[in-house]
Amino acid sequence: MRAFMVFAAVTLAACARPDAPTEVRSMLPSADASPAAGTVVVAVGDIVCGADTAGKLCVDEETAALTAQSNPTAVLALGDLQYEDGAYSDYMTYYDQSWGAFKSITYPVPGNHEYHTSGASGYFDYFNGVGVATGRAGTRGKGYYSTNIGGWHVVMLNNNCNGVGGCGVGSPQEQWLRADLAANPAACTLAAWHIPRFSSGDHGSNPNSTALWQALYEFGADVVLVGHDHNYERFAPQTAQGNRDDAYGIREFVVGTGGEELKPESVPVPHSEVHDYTSMGVLRLTLHADSYAWRFVSIPGHTLADTGSTQCHGPPTGGPPPTPPVANYAITCQSAVNPASCSLDAASSTDDGGFNNLTFSWANTVGRPVKTGPVIKYLISKSQPNVFPVTLTASDAGGLTNSITKTVSIPVPTTNLPPVPAFTVSCASISCTLDAAPSTDDGGFANLTFAWTNAVGRPPKTGQVAKFLRSVTYPNTFNVTLTATDGAGLTASVTQQVTIP
Repeated sequence: MRAFMVFAAVTLAACARPDAPTEVRSMLPSADASPAAGTVVVAVGDIVCGADTAGKLCVDEETAALTAQSNPTAVLALGDLQYEDGAYSDYMTYYDQSWGAFKSITYPVPGNHEYHTSGASGYFDYFNGVGVATGRAGTRGKGYYSTNIGGWHVVMLNNNCNGVGGCGVGSPQEQWLRADLAANPAACTLAAWHIPRFSSGDHGSNPNSTALWQALYEFGADVVLVGHDHNYERFAPQTAQGNRDDAYGIREFVVGTGGEELKPESVPVPHSEVHDYTSMGVLRLTLHADSYAWRFVSIPGHTLADTGSTQCHGPPTGGPPPTPPVANYAITCQSAVNPASCSLDAASSTDDGGFNNLTFSWANTVGRPVKTGPVIKYLISKSQPNVFPVTLTASDAGGLTNSITKTVSIPVPTTNLPPVPAFTVSCASISCTLDAAPSTDDGGFANLTFAWTNAVGRPPKTGQVAKFLRSVTYPNTFNVTLTATDGAGLTASVTQQVTIP
């Protein structure tokens, strides 16, 4: 550790456990305090026991008292806030009686125990309001959001990945995170979620947040706060791959010491600077404009006192590298029109340079034409498959690309609809050729027959193509009516003027 970057002091002592039983963006209002004194934030997870955790040594009331003594501007609640299942009734009966005092300044993330209740509904009901879609816990179904605290940009993430569409590269959350960081440049950035990327504790390191860590690293984040393992641990700054990086790495604090009993000691993993399994308490952070200080505050009778301070560092030299776009598209099909069709819209594609930075190409493997542009349409066909894969490739201005393939199923028309006749006119020196190729029908073009008539006495014609010659007997400017008939006998007509040169 470089002395000019970090000062740290640690006091450790073993002691008995306590006897007390027990985008469209998601941006919350900022929380600020006096810049000179710094902004005090308390962070901790794994907090309140419920009725089904009887017999465990739980000290959530003691950690709540420590939090009150710190008089924080904000509380970062690091998941597994209400054991065992995050039920709303338990939140109201237990969590609200101790930690509920800080609800108005709490920025929570959900833990795995919150998801013991379907969709973490008890968690969202408590922090957002019963049935309310969005609030202090972010949007239901997502649970990730950001805010600004004391001049720092703070991102609260959800690495219960199965519940939010994944956490990997290209996932909705990872793309949201990159967009949020790009839109909120700050000298200092902090992120929090529940399950540690790195941990020496009972559950150990989990790679499911690697892509989130990588995005944070590229944008110059300084601190990651997690819970899950019931102990306290501080790491040296690291990359997403676990390499020490004192210049641009992110320091992780594991703070699973909020009240639910501690777990046994484990063997420390690389770059763990402090790991303690004996003290319950909270992490107190003091955020300054370009630095932060930390202090682990133990409950009475416990003795861990880990303290230190570090400068913020910003992104690696040259700033974050450009990232490829994320291709995506929606499919909307219609069967009650003639012809039946599917429209494909790439509006949900994203890029760090913005949607207008993108170009789109649509390909298939069944011989249908390649198309370009953000919105395209495929019509039902008798000569080509109507169920087929379509690959959208999105390209940004820097030449980076990303592709996605989905299956398009053009529906069979729900009713037999009349054809839609149309024709082109192509004239040469003494003749005009009329072609009904643009005509369509829900049963396909091959289903159609054509008749050509006029009101000036020229002979009627049949077939897809009709030719009219210049005449000294008949007018050479006249209306031609094309009548299209489908296999069921339904007809429709269209008329346009023809002038033979």
